[in-house]
Amino acid sequence: MNAWPFSPMASPHFLLVGNGPYANRGCEAIVRGTMAILRREFGEDVRVTVASFGPPDEIARQAVTETDAHIRHVWLPYSTVRGVAPFSMAWFRRQFWRVHGKLLRSSGRPTLSPNDIERVIDLGNLNGSASDADCALQIGGDNYSLDYGLPIGFMRIDRYLWSAGVPVVLWGASVGPFGAHPQFAIEMFTHLRAMSRVFVRESQSYDYLHRHEVTQNLRTMADPAFMMDPVEPKPEKLGCILPKEAIGLNFSPLMARLVTNGDIALWTTYCADIVRAVGSDTGCPIVLIPHVTCRHDNDHALLLEVAAKASNRAHVVCVSDQLSAPETKWVISRCSVFAGGRTHATIAAISSGVPTLSMAYSVKAVGLNQDIFGTQEYCIPSHEISPTRVARGIANLLQNAERVRDYLFQELPKMKIAASQAAQSLHDLVGEARATRICECKVCRSQ
Repeated sequence: MNAWPFSPMASPHFLLVGNGPYANRGCEAIVRGTMAILRREFGEDVRVTVASFGPPDEIARQAVTETDAHIRHVWLPYSTVRGVAPFSMAWFRRQFWRVHGKLLRSSGRPTLSPNDIERVIDLGNLNGSASDADCALQIGGDNYSLDYGLPIGFMRIDRYLWSAGVPVVLWGASVGPFGAHPQFAIEMFTHLRAMSRVFVRESQSYDYLHRHEVTQNLRTMADPAFMMDPVEPKPEKLGCILPKEAIGLNFSPLMARLVTNGDIALWTTYCADIVRAVGSDTGCPIVLIPHVTCRHDNDHALLLEVAAKASNRAHVVCVSDQLSAPETKWVISRCSVFAGGRTHATIAAISSGVPTLSMAYSVKAVGLNQDIFGTQEYCIPSHEISPTRVARGIANLLQNAERVRDYLFQELPKMKIAASQAAQSLHDLVGEARATRICECKVCRSQ
């Protein structure tokens, strides 16, 4: 018998796919926010299976430490399901050809066949298949873009789920642009039109899809992470004493690719220069806050080095890498002003009413800032990042902090309403999926 058997009276079961591990606090924030949205619409007993990509031991640990009894975790492998191990020579060759547009059949991202997805779902002890889900939400915020290569692996997952009779929704995403691959763009737009719903989180994605005739199923919503509540951590988890009226800063190794041509050592020095400039110009203490602590992409390791380089000229502390996404949001909410390179770190700040400066590396940060503030005044493109530019932007926010906070607290209720409306539209999909399954069950019983 399935652990969660289908019943017309049972609470809905959603399958969340396309996500990374909780070591990326943005991935966790999307799950937590989505749970808040679904519970508001479907009740406290809504059930969710989160199928995450990442090291299997990390996903196993994530499952053991999960704090929400209504969330189950299963592991989905990376491209190892086709015999190519991440970061092997074959993997790097694949990345080279992907970047140069020579390989359309594999993107270097997760790729799964129907048999693969059945196997990994069994690893989650569901004793069933993806068809147990009433609806699948593709929750990876920017998977359907070219930021990480061609998203063919995610399209394969969608097609498998459709074949299993599961409606698929793109949930709170940024999409495109795909102009660098015109032929692939045609395939992608056709694919998106076949989805049950396409919920985008900012107007740039909406306008882009609308121009390319993805219209009938297109909707808008706030990023689900806006709905995640902060949780105060135990003091011993912080790893430092938080100074009052501090400025929060987040830098990521990812930004080195865009600011210093991938030179991490130079980027570390650059970040330390930014910290010193901000401390000197404002006279405020600095809190360095990691938001992604994955093995191959670790903010915390970078920030420890930045703190060591900058501490002789500024009051700097670095927060522990042991905090969850809600706990990290609580730390960010205590800052007087925040500046971050990770999009979901800035979302944690904005949704807490903290005046926020975005250091943007992709269209998603630009779009979110435009929709929230109606301007790019609080968004610095990666090619403009410098100690002077960041310090000036933070000083501007400090000067206008009260006005910005008041504005954010007026805007946040609108985002929550948009999130609730998105959940309401899932009702029809769940009802249709259950009606179809009941009909199929009746056919089976009559044979």
